[in-house]
Amino acid sequence: MSNFIQSKTAKTVYFVFGIFVISAVMFFLMNNSKIAASGSTSKIVFESEVHDFGTVPQGPQLEYSFKFTNKGKGALVIEKVQPSCGCTGATTDGKNEYSKNESGEIKITFNTQGRQGRQEKQIMVFTNDPENPQKALRISCDIDPNVK
Repeated sequence: MSNFIQSKTAKTVYFVFGIFVISAVMFFLMNNSKIAASGSTSKIVFESEVHDFGTVPQGPQLEYSFKFTNKGKGALVIEKVQPSCGCTGATTDGKNEYSKNESGEIKITFNTQGRQGRQEKQIMVFTNDPENPQKALRISCDIDPNVK
């Protein structure tokens, strides 16, 4: 028996078994750390992701604020807010980081000057929310040059 323990075959078996045990432990630890990390992540929840201004006259600048709350356990970071068109503006309320249950808003402006008919615009909100790293907000209106 002592010859077997000192043989090359036994050493190989012990080596492979040791690698297997180390791999299993590392796999277990990595999966548990992801679970723990996901419990402390951010989660952006908007009251509404769509707003229709209805029928509006040509010329004025329209404004609307999309309100949101961080429903996650970790800090929510608004990394970037990007409108789809130069006629649309978008800003945060002066902050870019929101703690648990803290609310904020994305302020949207839309210039109706020189436009008419149905208008639909999109604003992309980039965050650190792992489930929704990009959120699309939408505004729309019907511009009628005859409406005063």
